[in-house]
Amino acid sequence: MTAPDRSGSSDASANTATRAAGIDVSKASLEIVVLCRDADHKDADRSVSRSIPNTEEEFGKLREWIDREVEVDLEKVHVCLEASGGYERPVARYLHEQNVTVSVVNPRRTSAYADSRLNRSKTDPVDARLLARFCQREEPSSWQPSSSEQKGLKDMTRGLQSLKKERDRLKNQIDRSSNPTVTSSLQSVLESVNEQIDQLEKAIDEHVQSCQTLAQKRELLETIPGIGSTSAALVLAELGDSERFESARQAAAYAGLTPAHHESGSSVHRKPRLSKIGSSRLRKALYFPAISALRCNAAIKAFGDRLAERGKAKMVIIGAAMRKLLHICYGVLKNQAPFDASLHPGT
Repeated sequence: MTAPDRSGSSDASANTATRAAGIDVSKASLEIVVLCRDADHKDADRSVSRSIPNTEEEFGKLREWIDREVEVDLEKVHVCLEASGGYERPVARYLHEQNVTVSVVNPRRTSAYADSRLNRSKTDPVDARLLARFCQREEPSSWQPSSSEQKGLKDMTRGLQSLKKERDRLKNQIDRSSNPTVTSSLQSVLESVNEQIDQLEKAIDEHVQSCQTLAQKRELLETIPGIGSTSAALVLAELGDSERFESARQAAAYAGLTPAHHESGSSVHRKPRLSKIGSSRLRKALYFPAISALRCNAAIKAFGDRLAERGKAKMVIIGAAMRKLLHICYGVLKNQAPFDASLHPGT
């Protein structure tokens, strides 16, 4: 019997395997590292790297470079980036459009991974290589870009939050000022900021109304006692598509609203606290609605009363109410059905 011809089989396997890549993102540049694994899939310490400007004109060169240097199709590369204040979004969106698996991870995850490897240096090439190793080892979940309507809503609601923060800062300055001239100048600026807030709130409302999907989702959220028009828009902007979460608990974890326990042996028994590892903007969007829900939402109020009877502190109750309210928001959006108090009896 003639033995099967296995020549080139290892090379073929190497060329079809998914390669891990890391991109360290800054405002001006992208540091890219692609790991090169041996044909036997051993964790070989080989990689190729390159630095390019962080501009859309340069993104197209990635395919040519990877095809030439790594000898693998771009679609066979899993790219990992850190969330870096929005600088990562253009290249992440470009790669997603090229059918590349893209993961945008929380920097705290990669920082902990760096500590576990006892990394002593921190440079752009080192960080990019770390991201590639992290991608190879952890295989983080893929990232999905927001729709243009969702992105527009997020930009506007975040702008609104910034203006409101500036309004509060000006109010505090006016309260502390004892100089009439300074007070008058600050008051004029405050009036201008209030006008901008009114205009942006109107623009947000028009934007939501112009998109049938967003309008339907906001209408559903507004059926929940404690959630108003502005809060609904904020939740929609920061939560994104509810379909990306498998459960309400995952949505709560995304917001950093799940409890973190600290217990070890017989001596360490700290009180559970909110993990706060997640979207601080979503938590902030739920804070005042949760306080309102503790008064006017029968389901949340009964839940809060039960916690109070158990001696829980005020902030613990508010945090639990925020988590419960997010669970309800998730359920309403997931099921595409208005809030039904009978589904939450005495919770």
